[in-house]
Amino acid sequence: MIRPVNPTPTTKGKYQIMPDLTPEAFADLKASIAERGVDIPIIVDDEGNIIDGWHRQRACDELGIFCPREVRHFDSEEEKLELAVTANAKRRQLNLEGKRALVAAYLKLDPTINDNWLAEMIGGMAKVTVTKVRVRLEGTLEIPKLTVFRGKDGKNRPRNYSRIVANTSKEYDKALEAIKDLPANGKMMDATTAARRARRNVKKAEREGKPIIPLPEDAIRIYHCLLQQLEQVARIAPASVHAIITDIPYGKDFLPQIGELAAMANRILVEGGLFVMHSGQYHLDQVMRTLGEHLTWRWMISSEWAGDANMVHPLDVASQWKPILVYSKGAWVKRTRWSDVSRVTTKEKDCHAWQQPLEEVERLVRYFSSPGDLVLDPCGGAFTTALACRNLGRRCISCDVDLKAVLDGQERLRQGK
Repeated sequence: MIRPVNPTPTTKGKYQIMPDLTPEAFADLKASIAERGVDIPIIVDDEGNIIDGWHRQRACDELGIFCPREVRHFDSEEEKLELAVTANAKRRQLNLEGKRALVAAYLKLDPTINDNWLAEMIGGMAKVTVTKVRVRLEGTLEIPKLTVFRGKDGKNRPRNYSRIVANTSKEYDKALEAIKDLPANGKMMDATTAARRARRNVKKAEREGKPIIPLPEDAIRIYHCLLQQLEQVARIAPASVHAIITDIPYGKDFLPQIGELAAMANRILVEGGLFVMHSGQYHLDQVMRTLGEHLTWRWMISSEWAGDANMVHPLDVASQWKPILVYSKGAWVKRTRWSDVSRVTTKEKDCHAWQQPLEEVERLVRYFSSPGDLVLDPCGGAFTTALACRNLGRRCISCDVDLKAVLDGQERLRQGK
């Protein structure tokens, strides 16, 4: 999303319907800000549009300083307009002519508002004055003539949205990113706290079953074929896969196929798509060197477990972890926060000798894809990636060269476990 540019001294946004300050009043405001800073932060919506405080922003622009701001979420355009009027009417003392001009400006943007409610918002004026302005605008066809109006309580909408105060441009960026994911608890908080609570709220929604995109009937497809044939068999278009999440055979015999797998990933991944792969350690240097010829190295996750260790006898190593390699096609695209340690609490080998725990694979699917994305697993095995994708609302294409594994995978998907 491209954030709207903050209004400049020569550009007023649609919510700035108050009359301009006089040159003298603006000069006094600017001098006060230069001496003491901004007393009242400006209010912006979750896209960065200024709702209240255009003159303060203008003064800060001219002084070359950041203007503190409060980021809020609004349900409707009417909410923004109402705040723009009520916040200013309390601070600005307008004469009757100024109030009439404000009424006219508001009605041109929102003619559905009830005259009583608009008079109350502005304060110090009678409903009949608003009515007279409305009749004049209707007579000149500047607004439509209506018979049904929106009153003060005409909408049942919550007013307890969280608010974030930002005192620097960096905090402002955090606030815009966090505001949409905050719970509606009515609290005001700083940008760092808001970002932390937004992440916590997103995780809570995922745990509680956040709605996901309904999947079509053919969302999960598995094939009996070589990984080199999967593009053609499944008719996978170039740059159409969002993530490859797989677990390759760890032996030396599979090493010649690593380059073919990496080349396929480079063809079919979208720009910024991820290649995530369990790997053994013994030939890790060769695996990483080959992958690096086609993809961009990003990081490694340590998959750790308690209990029996895997013995690597030539080195007398008792291993209780394995690497999960993370590569990207092109630039890294920011996603949800993820951990580089995955602690495995169970062993699941009832479907395949190389089976990975569903809990861990679901974790990888959450980390590196979004609902509705297409995920590929060219080394299906127990088809745990396919099951994780179905559970989490992702599409998946997978294959295996072993026919029995494919048949067992189909049965596992039917049983859903």
